[in-house]
Amino acid sequence: MSRALKLILISMLACICQTNLVQYIRIAGVAPDMLIVFLVVLTSYTGAYGGFCTGALTAMFYDASVGYVLAINLVAYTFIGWAAPMMRGFLNRKLRKLKHKSYLVMVAICFFLTLMREVLYIGYLFLIGSEQSIITLVRALLCAGYSALMILPAIYVVRRIMRFHLRPRKKQADLTEESAATGTHV
Repeated sequence: MSRALKLILISMLACICQTNLVQYIRIAGVAPDMLIVFLVVLTSYTGAYGGFCTGALTAMFYDASVGYVLAINLVAYTFIGWAAPMMRGFLNRKLRKLKHKSYLVMVAICFFLTLMREVLYIGYLFLIGSEQSIITLVRALLCAGYSALMILPAIYVVRRIMRFHLRPRKKQADLTEESAATGTHV
């Protein structure tokens, strides 16, 4: 399976998780942002360019599935796909002496980027005239924390998809072909 097909598959899986799975895993009305979770994990395999392209594709799938016509998701998720590997490189240089830092770095990046996206969305709601309370900010923090925790199962899923290779099976010869090749008759 080519790398592009794997990225499309992960984009579709992230969109399905965001639209269908999160309604079953809500805690106190707060759901994780699975699109950001999958983008942060995926960028460890693809880098900035792959994250940029996958973020745009994921946002388009998500907007098409829920019926949004505004480009706020396209801008946000494309930026997140590009920024996650940049932040990973920065944090890896700063935490170079820390062992097993890859999970910690991904959790921190996911928390920060989810919080940034939630604040952007709250700002958008404020601009269109919707009143926001302190509860909205608390929910944004809870969403960011929940998304950061969802990194751990997403790592397993993305790793399995990105390391999957189709290996052609060897043809098993028919008994008549085998006997003809060896000169024996059955």
